[in-house]
Parts: sequence; structure tokens; C-alpha cells
Amino acid sequence: MYAFKQSPPRRFAFGPLDRIIIRAREYRWVSSDEYGHALTPVLGIGQPISESFSHQELDEIARKDQLQHDVRFYDEAKAMTRLKNGGAISLFDLAPKDQKKLLERQEILDLVRQQEVTDPNFVRTDQYLKKVLRTICITLFERNQARAAEDKQERCDQTFEMSKLPSPRTLRRWWKAYEDSGFDVMALRDGHHRSGNPYSSLNTEVLQLIDKHAAGWADRRRPTMAGQYEKLATEIRDINAKRGANEQLSIPAKGTFRKAIHAIPAFDAYAGRHGIEAAKRKFAVVARGMEAVRPFQRLVMDGHKTQLSTIAVKMREWDVLSPEAKRKAARERLMLHLSICAATRCVTGIRFSPTENKETAIALLRMSVSDKTQYARAAGCKSDWPMTARPGSVHTDTGNAWISTEFRGCVADLRATFETAPVGLPQMRGHVERPFGTFDRGLLPHFSGRTFGSIDEKGDYDPAAEASLFSENLGFVFVRYIVDKYHHTPHAGLNGMTPYDKWGELVERYGILPPPSSDELRNVFGPRIERALDHRGVRVAGIHYQSPRLQEYRRKVGDTNVAVKFDPENLGKISVWVDAGWLTVPAVLGSFAGVHLDHWTEAVRDLRRRNLVKSALSQHFVDGAIRDIASMGRLAMAHASVSATTSTAKDLERTERELLYGFDIFPPDDNAAGLVTANYDVHGNRDRFANAVPITDLPNDVGPDALPEEAVAPPAAVDKPTARDRKPNIKLED
Repeated sequence: MYAFKQSPPRRFAFGPLDRIIIRAREYRWVSSDEYGHALTPVLGIGQPISESFSHQELDEIARKDQLQHDVRFYDEAKAMTRLKNGGAISLFDLAPKDQKKLLERQEILDLVRQQEVTDPNFVRTDQYLKKVLRTICITLFERNQARAAEDKQERCDQTFEMSKLPSPRTLRRWWKAYEDSGFDVMALRDGHHRSGNPYSSLNTEVLQLIDKHAAGWADRRRPTMAGQYEKLATEIRDINAKRGANEQLSIPAKGTFRKAIHAIPAFDAYAGRHGIEAAKRKFAVVARGMEAVRPFQRLVMDGHKTQLSTIAVKMREWDVLSPEAKRKAARERLMLHLSICAATRCVTGIRFSPTENKETAIALLRMSVSDKTQYARAAGCKSDWPMTARPGSVHTDTGNAWISTEFRGCVADLRATFETAPVGLPQMRGHVERPFGTFDRGLLPHFSGRTFGSIDEKGDYDPAAEASLFSENLGFVFVRYIVDKYHHTPHAGLNGMTPYDKWGELVERYGILPPPSSDELRNVFGPRIERALDHRGVRVAGIHYQSPRLQEYRRKVGDTNVAVKFDPENLGKISVWVDAGWLTVPAVLGSFAGVHLDHWTEAVRDLRRRNLVKSALSQHFVDGAIRDIASMGRLAMAHASVSATTSTAKDLERTERELLYGFDIFPPDDNAAGLVTANYDVHGNRDRFANAVPITDLPNDVGPDALPEEAVAPPAAVDKPTARDRKPNIKLED
């Protein structure tokens, strides 16, 4: 058992226009000193009364996930932006189509603003803005071409889309709204979402023809909108030729037909015309590498190919291999994704993957703003890893992983600024480039299989043949080195202070922004899926999620499919898209709070092995399985590994399809006799798909013949069958 070095309580930094929610109560900041903060309730009655919170109290409240912080929520420009956007405060509140439009506009504005900073002759006239727009068009083309490659080599057969650039007048209108809002991307949303007549005046037969020819536009032959519109008009003329004067159908306007085509989901339209989605959008906020002062003011992220060859075989599989198979086993060089706090030089997150990709980049960003205690404990560190907060800005290069729409969207949803350094100038990212060399020189010489920095340095050394470290252990080695060695070694860039001590000094002096809450982490980083909503709520990974507000929505729209966001690291709650907003819905069984998806799937596998014919279990069975699996050191370490893959929506769907089919859970207070009755039909045969579980204290070999007569007999007649008596509603997700 390692003794962690305890750091002093975190000091959070609040502003007078911030919204602070503590235990579901809303506060505003009044003042701060070395002892704590004075906050005043927003919805208090009578004269405002300030309340005091010490730094220790707020730190404990944040660790219990009872603190929510919205930066500049009460700012006038922010309030007007929310009013214009119908209450939406972040990109995750918008539909994907609107998100892409705002990010595209922000990218254009940032490139123009960068031109204004670098060009002393810049003026905001129509003539000069037209010249600038022609210049940035080349940059946009190159960036879209790079995004179309999707982390692969660029080829001439890769296609992408580009929108028409705005006029100077439109650009100035965007610019003014962007500046007035304090450079909030939500200010770039237009009022189109509030316009339009929701009821069409067209004949229903005409609407069917519009849908028919609009769907024909999404074809691999790539017909034009004008061609499809002409086919629509021709068919309507042929119909009118056979009808009387009072039964004529009107030909819709071109704009109406264009709207029908634009209403086709972007994925379906592009997949129909091109086969795969290749269009990506990109933006970058203008910055020249401003020096950071406070912790997490600026996070610098980059990827680096480790100079070490590792064995790409699981350790548990290695011992059973023959000497020849071990010699031929695959070797690999993993890509290290690193995040550094520019002010303190502390490492805020690391992730490993075979290539630099957007999924690992997003996982690195999440690790940077999340608690990292589990990683330090899993690696056996003797020091803690307290570097967690909300970043002010995120600085990367222009690699495809970092400029991807998904990564940039996560940064924007954290209300942070995204910055990119110029291509070919690594010195602009020196904060993160230098640690790569430090790790290569200070850590890797302890292991065989080094690839070194050049061919001359490597000589005739064969790194693959000399590899001795397994890929799955590389992450634990780096975490131990960073937390116990790097953070506690004097740093030349900090005038001889260690990064750990610099962190403590700057947190004491300036404070930090509170990290995102678990609900915000789920909304920002959680995979998005679709699930059915019925009387049991929403089911994800075999777990039912239910709330009164969710059922109120169901009573209004009926049984339907809803968009869901889940957190693979915490199955206690999910987010459901309800009435143009995300609703937090808890699991029916509270034992899933803080449970990782890997723990849950392993527990289900164990339950399946021990209960081969049972499709339903009571809660105490599930609780015991989760406790047993979570206590296993192997799975706990795999969960905390920075080399582990990130769970996606496809991974969850595959798990549900292969492992959780027909699986269900019932609370422990269900009537035991009723459960046994529901598990057998009137003939005494076991019903494998019944929503029930046998009496838990019966021996495994007890069958229906050994049960009491009243237990096997069908239940007494009632006016309406109960949920236990009805056949289960098996869905595709089951």
C-alpha cells in the first residue's frame, strides 16, 4: 500500500459574472482571500446574504461532483447570445448540422483575424476583405484536403466539400457579433432556426413526389439538383395532363425542392452520392503563443513516436507461445500523445495508440480535465497527480487528429479557446516538444529495444529483436516516471523549481477554474447513440435508466427513439435529448454509479458463466458481481491504463449484441414466488426469455417438478396482466 503525498486543497478562481452551482443551488462570486470565497445566492429572498466557503470545503464539494461552474454566464453579451440561441450555451446543445456551420464560420473569421494581426496594411474595406478571402481560400482548401485523408496518406481520389466564402458585408456582420460576445462561437449562429412555417401548404401528393425525387438526388450517379427538379416538374405535368382543371397539382418552387434535399441527413446524402463521408471542417483561433501565467491557462498537446520497440502481445498469451512464436511475435512503436500545462510544465495527461488519431486526442483532452488518481494508484506511484482543471486554451499543431471536427468541438464545448501553431515551427510548441526529448533520454535507456534518434546512432542494433517491454505495460512505466520523477525534478524553465512545487505555488496565487462535472464530461466526451424510449425508460448496456421528466416526455411523444449520450467510465447516469436539450437520467439501480463499462461487461460475462440459462437476475447478484470484478487487480489496472482503447458507440453496440442479448435485472424486493412462477410456464417448462429469476435460495438442480404446486400454477386472474406476466419486449439493442 503506497502512501500518497497529499497536496494542499485546490483554490478555484471565480469571476463576478460566473455562475456557480453548489449542490443544485445557484451562487455568484463576491470576494476571495487566502481562506476561501464569499458567495451570494442568486435566487435569495429579500436582501442578498453572502455565504462563506473555505478552499477545503469547495475542494471536497468538487471531488464529490457537487460543483458546477459556468464562466461569464451573467455577462451581458453571453446572455444576449443565449437569448438569440433559445437558451443554448454550447455546441453540444445544437444539431450536428448547426455545429458544423458555426465551426466553419469561426474558422473563416480566425484566418481573417490572423491576417489582420500579421498585415500592417489591413483595413476592413470591401476591396481589401475580398483580397483576404481569396488568400484564405487556399488555406481552407489545403486544410480540407488534409482532413479528407482521415489520418491516412493523401491521395487524388479523396473527395471533400467546401462552402462558398461569405461576402465582405456578411463577414463584417459575423466579425462584430463574434467580438461583442467575447469570441463566443455561439454568437455566430443566425436566426434560421427560428424561421419557417412548420405546416406546409403543398398538396400531400406533391409532397410525396418531392420526397421521391429528393431521395433520388442522393445517388452514386450524382445527379444535380436542377436535373432532379426538372424530373419532378415533368412528372407533375404528366399527372396534370390526365386530370381536370380543378384537380391540377402545382409545381413547387425550386427553393422548396432545395430545402427538401438539404433536409436529408448529411451522412445519408454524402454516403449516397460518394460512398463515404470525406468532408471535414476545421477552425483555428488566432494566437501567437502567449505566455501562460496561471495553471491551465494554456494546455499544449502534441504526438510523438516513442523511440522504443515493444512487444504487441498480451502478457497472459506470451507464456504459452513457443520460442519460435515469441521470436516472430509482432513488435510495434506506439505513438505518445502528451498534454502539458504551459505555466507549470506539469503533465496533465498521456495516452498511447498505434497512430496519432482523433479518438486518442479526445481521450487525452478528457484525461487532462478529469481526476487522475486512478492512474497514479494503478502505476504504483508514491506521489499524487492533482493537475486537473478547466483549460483556458488548448494549443496544438495542425495534424489531422487535432484539427478534426470532433476534437475541436470538444474544446469548444469546454468553453476553451483552440489555437494552432504554424506548420514547420516546432519551437512554437517548445513546452511539449522538450519533454519528449526528456523522456527519450531519461526513461528509455532503462529498457532494451530502443530505436534511437537517428540511423547513425542506432548502428546495427536491432530494436525489434531486443524488445523486452510489453506494449500494455508501457503506459504504467511512463505514468510512474512522470508522477514520481519528472514532476519532482528541478526544471530549468522554472528557475530550478520542480513542476509539482510550481503547480502548488501558482494554484495558491491565482487559483484554477473548477474542472467539468460528470454530467458535462458525459455531454462533451460521451459517445452518441440512439435508443428506444418505452415504459421502462431507456436501456443502455442492459441497464435501465428512468426519471419522471423522461416519462413526461414519453407521454407527449409516445414510444419513440431518442438520442443518448453515455459515459463508458461512469454508467450511473446517461443524457437523453428531450425537447431540444440534454436531460440527465439516472440508472434505476443506484449501484452503477461510478462503474466502468469494462467492469460491467466483465461482470456480465462472469454471471453468464455461472447462470447459463438465466436471462434475468436480481439486483444483489449484480451488485456482488460488480464488487468482485472491480476488486480484481488485473481489470483495475487495465481500466487505469493510458494504453487502453477508448470505448465508442460501435463498441457498446457490439457488446450488447454479443453479450447482453436478453439480459435483464430486477430489484431484490420482488416477490420471490412471483418470480419463480414467471420463470416457468403452465406446463412446468422453463421460459428462458421470461423477465424473472428463480428463488435465490433454491439448489441449482431444483426443477419445476420439485416446486410447490402453488408456485408452478398460473397466477390468479386479474383485470390486466402485470409486467412480470407479459412476454419481454425484446429489441434489437437487446
